[in-house]
Amino acid sequence: MLRNTISQASGAVPVALAVWKRARWCTVAKITILDDEPVLAIAHRAQHGVTSTISIPVSVLAYAEQRGCAWFYFRRDTTGEMWRLPIVDVRKQGWLAASDGVAEVFVPIAKMRPVLWRRWPYAERVIQISNEQRDRPAVRQLALW
Repeated sequence: MLRNTISQASGAVPVALAVWKRARWCTVAKITILDDEPVLAIAHRAQHGVTSTISIPVSVLAYAEQRGCAWFYFRRDTTGEMWRLPIVDVRKQGWLAASDGVAEVFVPIAKMRPVLWRRWPYAERVIQISNEQRDRPAVRQLALW
């Protein structure tokens, strides 16, 4: 039932989620299906600086909660490790801070429960989510002389 709700609300699952950051749209997470439920998920591949803490934009977290996601998963593809945390506990276990002007919740990986590494479907569609401060770049038309 939950799967149908999210499929109708945001199109076919899985979907990648992007926010405007660092002067471009950055894909930061995805909503996918694990155990027949929608989940918020982040896969770490070759990003630098992700050793003990991960971050999730507040707008992405709210979007996932509104679409019935009950779990937040973090996966390290290079090491075959994976963790999860109930999505209702993400704000409780982390702290709020700004990253490049975007409000994000920073969560220590140590606060998440390790689980067996699993595959999840590839997302073929991207949803651009407002990050409250700037959802699109300011565009100016150059004047012609």
